[in-house]
Amino acid sequence: MPTYRIHYMKPDFFRDGMIGRKPDITKLSDTHVYLRSIEAVSLDQVYTLSQGEVWSPNGEARDLIRSKNLRHTSMSVGDVIEDANADFFVVSSFGFDNLGNFF
Repeated sequence: MPTYRIHYMKPDFFRDGMIGRKPDITKLSDTHVYLRSIEAVSLDQVYTLSQGEVWSPNGEARDLIRSKNLRHTSMSVGDVIEDANADFFVVSSFGFDNLGNFF
């Protein structure tokens, strides 16, 4: 099963990301924080598995979220998924937008 890296928006970028501003993958650490890696069969499954009620139904992720200085548990519009080929996808209002390949 493929592994995906999940990058959540930093609080300073959250508003911009939610309204559709796309991050620059060459400067992703300016706007996003690497949160965790998960195995999934598709981007849709990554999104589903990254909802708070799935991966943190009883607050299990609270310490991890706080340790990364983040404020949201569920994957949201503006968060980024990186696949094993270093292709980056931003969560959009309807699906995912390909941000390109880092290499």
